[in-house]
Amino acid sequence: MKKLYYRPQKISSASLLFLAVLSIAVVIAIRNMPSRWASLENLAGTAMRIPDVEDRMLRASEQAADAFDAIHCERVVRGHPMLDIHDPADTGMVGPSMSLVTSLPGHLEAKLTSVNPNFAAVAMRLLIEAGVRPGDRIAIGCTGSFPALNIAVYSAAEAMDLRPVIISSAASSQFGANSPDLMWPDMEKLLFEQGIINHRSEMVSRGGFQDRAAGMSDDTREILEASITRSGLPLMDSASDDDAIERRMMIYSQAVEDETYAAYINVGGGDASVGGTVGNDVLGEGVIRPMSSFHPRNLLGLNNVAAATRTAGVATDADPTGEASAATATDCVAARFLASGVPVINMINAVKLAKQYGLPVASTEIIHPGEGGVYVIADMRRPLAVAGIVFILLATLLVVRPPARLVDAGKKRGWFGDDAKSQPQLMV
Repeated sequence: MKKLYYRPQKISSASLLFLAVLSIAVVIAIRNMPSRWASLENLAGTAMRIPDVEDRMLRASEQAADAFDAIHCERVVRGHPMLDIHDPADTGMVGPSMSLVTSLPGHLEAKLTSVNPNFAAVAMRLLIEAGVRPGDRIAIGCTGSFPALNIAVYSAAEAMDLRPVIISSAASSQFGANSPDLMWPDMEKLLFEQGIINHRSEMVSRGGFQDRAAGMSDDTREILEASITRSGLPLMDSASDDDAIERRMMIYSQAVEDETYAAYINVGGGDASVGGTVGNDVLGEGVIRPMSSFHPRNLLGLNNVAAATRTAGVATDADPTGEASAATATDCVAARFLASGVPVINMINAVKLAKQYGLPVASTEIIHPGEGGVYVIADMRRPLAVAGIVFILLATLLVVRPPARLVDAGKKRGWFGDDAKSQPQLMV
């Protein structure tokens, strides 16, 4: 039996005009919708078991801003030059382009982008995404390369009432905490003594290559050690990368006894923490979750962290095939936490994180707490946009191919006029 259906012989201009006006009206309505709905954000916070999440993010950002101001004042007191070409906003959080304690080249755009107190809110969002909740124990590993991000992480941890165990290093890349008389150990001590932060590092390493300033001059090593001595914290001295990793894992383990860590946060590109630049390229930024051996990415050989350990190593007299060095190429604290089932938060690629969370890139003006899209917990514009598209498609379908009952009702009421060409035609 052949099926019958109705199809208009033509679509009138009035119908097309109606669809156009309807589409424009839907787009305008969605664009004018508020991006933040207090009731939905409260509901989202309750679902995350942090009802006051927005207040906590703002408090963390305000704490970070206070820390920036304190370091700026200290630089002024010490007479540090703050060049407009390097620090156009005069934040005091950007170090010199070169100094005796500079370990690697740095990206000025990334350093300028990181000097934003609202990165504390970004750090909190990443912690929440990783499953961390108030009162949890976390581990932190940081260098002097991104002092602003270090402060952001400390502030987020304290605003969430977390219990961090911190290991830091003194060396820094360009435009970081690389002023010989004001390095990260000095900054951390200053902020702690002024009551801006409440936690300090358990130990501090020299940093740089192999986490012990390997390849740097004796004068540089003395400056790094002098900074650690001024901080009053113990020096973590290691003989190699493996030794540095083992020592860090031992400290993290001893600090918690029978507790477990909810997450490990890395800031910068420390050799022991993430395996340097190579390790950061493998891990990427943001939240990295551990994968089981039966995860599809592992089964298909797509796990970057695992695959990196199979890269070609460096052949030496003791290891002519390079297999031994390849096996430990990406061994680092972050990889060990992942192997034990603990998620890792990698605070790198500041520019990419800023774009993801609606923060400005390399701002030339002072940025204040509470600014940026990071505070939008529940943005309803995206689901509303999808609903608008569906609505327009349904309206188009009703105009182009109306249901038979609607056509019959329209014909009875004279909606289609008396012209035969405008009448829906029965097609076989």
